[in-house]
Amino acid sequence: MLLVLSHPSLRAQTTPPVKESARAEDNEHMVKAERQVRERGDPQTKTTLRSKPNEANGSVAEKPPFIQSSVEAARTRKSSPFLRMPGEGRYDEGGIDWRDVPAWKQTSFFGIRARGQVFIYVVDCSGSMIDEERLVRAKGELRRSIMSLQHPQRFKVLFYNDRVIPMPGDVPRSADLASKGQLTRWLRLIEPDGETDPRGAMGMALSLRPDAVFLLSDGEFPEGTVESVARMNPQKVPIHCINLGGSEGGEQLQQIANASGGQYRARPSGGP
Repeated sequence: MLLVLSHPSLRAQTTPPVKESARAEDNEHMVKAERQVRERGDPQTKTTLRSKPNEANGSVAEKPPFIQSSVEAARTRKSSPFLRMPGEGRYDEGGIDWRDVPAWKQTSFFGIRARGQVFIYVVDCSGSMIDEERLVRAKGELRRSIMSLQHPQRFKVLFYNDRVIPMPGDVPRSADLASKGQLTRWLRLIEPDGETDPRGAMGMALSLRPDAVFLLSDGEFPEGTVESVARMNPQKVPIHCINLGGSEGGEQLQQIANASGGQYRARPSGGP
């Protein structure tokens, strides 16, 4: 009779390690796939490999790859100014990238953007401003511009006809909710009346040492106004000029803007 002896250790040696072999093969495939991704670069991702010398043997050990999505990479990469639409996010004249300027260091009025923290608005309220609801438009844009100001910015509004009608207070107001509310109530009191002479208002505005002045009008100024404003402004504070009357007085406003390094915009009836 033939006896066959069986022992667990013998079975373990003779049975092929199917599961261990399959797992090792899977791991090998994964390592190869990861190496190919690092070498080729995934078209949907941006991969950066960082290496560091091994202190023990001087060899270089690879760290896990840093993976960044293409959308994230595009967001963080600064675009070239030559790839932007004309006027997009910057001055047309100066090429300022307004995305780099904090909101509390800029403002705009009738499409003109200015940098700074203290702004004075010098606005015509003469009798002709009743035409085409020019004063209504000016008040609406004043509210929009000033409501967008943020702390620590400050502002002051000076209306003028043949005299100066300043917003209450001797100094520019903080751009807080209380000051903005007071401005809104005060604007309701201003009505179109009188002639057009900005010299007194401009002298007051420039004496407050603002970062920029916005000068708005719809008509012609008295003779000598351009030269008078230039003498008041030896520091060359930018005076940005807005013409709501079309051609009338436009040349004088352009001269004031050019002499101070400011900008000029014609905004006749039709909106900012």
